[in-house]
Amino acid sequence: MSVNATLRHDRQSIDLVARIPWGVPSPQWSLELGDAVHNFRSALDAVAWGMAHFNGAKPIRPKAVAFPVCQDRKQWNTALKAWIGEIHPEFQHRLLIMQPFTYAGGRMTVLSMLHDLDIQDKHRDSLTVSAELHGLDFGGSFEYEEHSAHAVPWVELHEDAKLEDGTVLGTIHAGAPVRMHGQLILRPLVKAQLVYNDEVHDVLPMLHQFSVEVGRCLGILMSGLAAPEAPAERH
Repeated sequence: MSVNATLRHDRQSIDLVARIPWGVPSPQWSLELGDAVHNFRSALDAVAWGMAHFNGAKPIRPKAVAFPVCQDRKQWNTALKAWIGEIHPEFQHRLLIMQPFTYAGGRMTVLSMLHDLDIQDKHRDSLTVSAELHGLDFGGSFEYEEHSAHAVPWVELHEDAKLEDGTVLGTIHAGAPVRMHGQLILRPLVKAQLVYNDEVHDVLPMLHQFSVEVGRCLGILMSGLAAPEAPAERH
């Protein structure tokens, strides 16, 4: 994507025109986000699988083995019956202390959001990522036809403009006829966004949160994993 500066016929305004000849790649972003969410979620499931098979153990219901994300005690009890009750109490404790119902009272957490998005992407509709313009970074200069002009230029940005090829994203109002504008450098500030529970989330900060949270959970799950008979210090 790029932005062209187009001088109007009256030579007093410069339109900032989006150039996106192949369109915004939001379908590709959606696929990549779905892959990232699934990989984060799978990392937790993989460690849960290792717990269930620790020291050669064989779970009675191997297909039920997964990292549980429970919003209430009822969901946790169901997970206990499915497979968690078969593993060492220290492992059970590590799984329990990470559950949203134990520290968030059923409110949305980063972990529950990751879980919900993974379910949506795998079993319902693919995640939908949109691109939103959050501003323009531009620099450079232009010259007035009359060097003695005392005009005060100002910038009008169209906040509701859709990111499509040919869309006018904003206008520089020079206030007097302009001689040239070839030195303008324009960079659009675009954010990839996702709607979750009727709230808009920026994708990149959200992925960073997922990375931090999964790392925290893996650290808890794997701490002292080599010796469950002598539980390591809990974190």
